[in-house]
Parts: sequence; structure tokens; C-alpha cells
Amino acid sequence: MQNGQKTISELFDGRKIFNIPKYQRAYAWEEQQLKDFVEDIENHDPGKSYFFGTILLQEQPRHKGFEMIDIVDGQQRITTLVICMKLLLAQRKEADNIRILEDTYIRFHGRHKLHVLEIDNDFFTTYILQDNPCSDSQVSTPSQRRLLAAKDFLNGWIEVNPDKVENFIDTIESMKVLTYSVEDNAEATLIFETTNDRGKSLTGLEKTKSFLMHKTYITSETPEDDLATLQNRFSEIYRNYEAIEESEFRMDEDSVLQYHFIAFEEWTPVRSNHEYHRPVQMIKQQVNRLIADEENPDAMRFVDRCSRELKESFENVRELLLNPPPYLLDIFALNRPATFYPLLIKAYKLDNLDGKPNFKRVAKLVEIICFRFGIGGHRANKGSKIFYRLAKDFEGDFNQIIKDLQDYVDGNCKDADFRRSLESPFFYSQVSATDQRYLFWKYENHLRATEQPIFPDMPYDEFANEAPRLKFSMEHIIPQNPKDSKFVADESLQPIVTSEFLEDHLHSIGNLTIDPQSANSSKSNQDFKAKDQEYFQKAPLKTQNEVSDFLNPETEQWDEVSIRNRAEKIVKFALEHWNPRNV
Repeated sequence: MQNGQKTISELFDGRKIFNIPKYQRAYAWEEQQLKDFVEDIENHDPGKSYFFGTILLQEQPRHKGFEMIDIVDGQQRITTLVICMKLLLAQRKEADNIRILEDTYIRFHGRHKLHVLEIDNDFFTTYILQDNPCSDSQVSTPSQRRLLAAKDFLNGWIEVNPDKVENFIDTIESMKVLTYSVEDNAEATLIFETTNDRGKSLTGLEKTKSFLMHKTYITSETPEDDLATLQNRFSEIYRNYEAIEESEFRMDEDSVLQYHFIAFEEWTPVRSNHEYHRPVQMIKQQVNRLIADEENPDAMRFVDRCSRELKESFENVRELLLNPPPYLLDIFALNRPATFYPLLIKAYKLDNLDGKPNFKRVAKLVEIICFRFGIGGHRANKGSKIFYRLAKDFEGDFNQIIKDLQDYVDGNCKDADFRRSLESPFFYSQVSATDQRYLFWKYENHLRATEQPIFPDMPYDEFANEAPRLKFSMEHIIPQNPKDSKFVADESLQPIVTSEFLEDHLHSIGNLTIDPQSANSSKSNQDFKAKDQEYFQKAPLKTQNEVSDFLNPETEQWDEVSIRNRAEKIVKFALEHWNPRNV
């Protein structure tokens, strides 16, 4: 294929079959990019040229008379254009040249003109380019969901502009595109950033891929072989990221890149910032420094190690986020994982024992630190510099990292401070609702496991349910207005709410519990029996069932004595459960 400027109709004309290489990302355009695409077409002045951008192509061996062409750069635009053309042509079935246009853009002699990534290609041809109905059960990847959303968006745009279909087709056909066709993988790496200003900006991961490929081309003694290795690794990275996007605990790709850099690459603090905030620039600096020192073999060893370990990090993140063990779910429930991700990713990778018991210990200590941070009112990223350094320096000595984490708790989340926060009369107003709910979830499971009758733990999915009727909230056993109590059935059990009571006991941990926002009695285990139903409402949770145990025997009321005694029990549980020396 000749390089240079041509129209879209010239680009697609003939026996060309376009293919998206496996090392490229899947379809990624969302509503904003689609809006830009259609607005450019809709607002185009017929008297002026419309430049669609630069497309980087790589010719492959011909197959059964067809020209096989890989789209190295521009696949998002080309994919969207093909979908749009398919929908436009569907509106003008009676046109004389409809068959010619379908042969040019959609399907020619039984071959589709565009092949997307293998994982999505059957979906693309079956549900996007053909008129087969598609339900949610047919969608298996985020990119398929985006392809379907793009079809719906473009179809809606066309339906509100039925009289402009001919103009839209003419505009697309006459779009001008600058093509650059390369002969091999090595030459393709010479161009690694698109000159088109539309579409999604390059991510840090994409820039890293392009940079590593480019440097491999100029430094490797066997560039084709080494580039093939890189392409295969980034193909796996993108497929793993597709799975990560499907996770409930999804993480964006540049965060994975940054966490990987913190854990596995060399960095040092600088005055105004930290190098780990700039992973792409730091990777570039390290490779360029080796090349400048004429250490090409060392540069290639760096590229090989960096790309291999980056692929492994995406694999590990996928495993952690798609099937998180319960002790990792605890960290997610506290919503403070970012500070600890580099250490968690590295510990998971370096624990080679069955069941990863060492990783479990690290994760438990991370959960203890997260929870104590929350109870103490610390910001979510407290200690991030320390934990990032621990991750960077950790090389597999689990005894040492366990000791380091335990020492951190002793130095920064002391038992005395922890106890003081738990015993505060203003606990309800000083501690976030997330941490309060989490504490009482763990306390509920402690009661289920230790006090008769024994019941299974409340699972994470039940605790984290966000449905309005099932979501857990914090409730006062004796509220500011005693008549509003959800738990005390007999008003004679309630003390006179004095100003002293309001000041010293109302918001104490002993006067709190969790409760689903729904008042439906079927919201939890039906087997739980209220101990004194003539006094207290029938309670679905053991944290509520136990309230009758703390009636003041002298006053037969739920009063400040009851609250102090229950608080003492809860605090004792917390100090034991979140004790780093028990890990």
C-alpha cells in the first residue's frame, strides 16, 4: 500500500482486509469520543476537506487473493467508522450502489473487511455487523459492552437525522486520511504516538508499550524476535486488564502501572515530588541512561525484565481482584487499599507456598493498620511513603516484613490511642460511618462464632450490600428522643435522658449497633431469637440480641451502666481482634 494522503473510500477500496493485532488494546471508545466523532461528521462543511487523522498500517502476506493489513495505530477510529457505515447503509437498502458500499466497508466475497481482536471478533460480526438480537448474556467482556454501546449510540444519532443519511455517507467516504504503511514490526515502532487529536488520550500504559517497543527496535540485535516477545506480553497485559475491568473492585490500568513501578522498579524521593508518581518518565530515563552510556545489552535486559514483570503484575492483580480471599475483602470493605497495593501485589507474587499463608499474614496486618487508621481519624494515605518504601525494599523475607508492619502499628497506632478512640463518648461523631459499620460487622461475626447458638459468619456480600432495604446503617439503641428507639419495646426500660447522658453516653460505642435500613423482620437469619421479647424488639442480629444481657440489674433499665458494660466488651474484642502481635 502506498503511503500518503487518500480518502476513506480509497483506503477501503479493493480486496483489503484490516486486522487489529493481538498486542493492541480492545475497543475502548466511550460516549465522549463517540460524540466527537458524530459532531465532526455533522458539522462538516462540504466545501472543505475533512482530515480524519493518521493511520499506521503494516502489510501482511496476502491470503487467498486478499491484502491483509494490520492496523498498528488508529484501530479505535476505524472500528467506529465501520460500525457507523453499517448502520448508515442499513437506512438506504434501495440505493443503487448499496452492494458496492457494503463490499467496500462491511463484507467482500464472504470476508468481513475488519477483524477486531480474537476475543471480540465473533461478537463483533454476529451482533454489531449483523442484525442478530443481543442480550446481556451474550456480552462477556467490557470491550463488547462498549461495542454494543457504540452501536446503540450511533443508531440513535442516525435515527434523529434520517434525512441526512446520504450526506453522512458522502462525508465519510470523502474523509482524508494520511496513511503510513510499514513492512515489519521493527519499522512500526518508529511511529508510536498518533498525530490525531481526537479519541482517547494515550494512557501511561500505552506510552510505556510504545516506548519499550521503540527502544527495542533501536537497541536489539534481533529486533523482530524481541518485538514479537514484547507484543505477546502486552497482548496478555491487555487481556488481563479486560478481566480486571469486569471485577467489582476494578482498577484503572495506569494505577496498576504505578503500583508495579513502586514495588518492582528503582526510585528515590525527590524534593518536590516522588518518582513513583511518574512511572512512564522514570522508565524512559532509566532506559535512555543505559543507551547513552552505550550499554545496549543492559538496556535490553531492562526492557525484557520490565515488560515481563509488568505482565506478571497484571496477572497478579487480576487474580487478586477477580477472586479476592476474605482477608482481602476486609481491606476493600475499609476502602483504604491504595496505600498498600504495591506491598500486597509484591507479597502475593513472592509467596510461593500453597494457600499463600505469608501473604495472608501481610494482608491481615494491612487490615489492622487500615482499621486503626480509621478509628484514629487518620487520612487514608497516612504513611504512604513508608509503605511504598517497604514494598520497594521487600525481596521475600516475610518474617522481616511482618516485623516491620507490627513495629509500625506499635509506633503509629498504639494500643493506648486505639483504646482512647474506641472509648470516646463521642465515638459516633468522631469515627466515619464506614469504620463504625465495619467494627460492628466483625463484632457480629465474633458473637456468631463464640456465643450460643453458633451461626455462620455474615459474609462480605451481605455486609456490603448497597440495596436501599438491605444496606446497613448505624443506629443508637437509646436515641436522643427515646420514643424513636427501634429496639426498646418497653419504655420503662429507658432511662431519663439527661444532659449528662447526652454528653457522656448517647454516642458511646456501647449505645450503638448496626441495622439494615429496612424494618423488615425477614432481613437476616430467622433463627435468631430475641432473649426478652417482652422488653426488646425481636432482633435479627446478635449485636442486637445481646442488648438484654446488659440491663442494669439494680434499675432494670438500659442505662449508662449498661452502655459502659457493653462498651467494655466491644473494646476488649477490638483490642484482641486487631492486635498485630496475634498475626
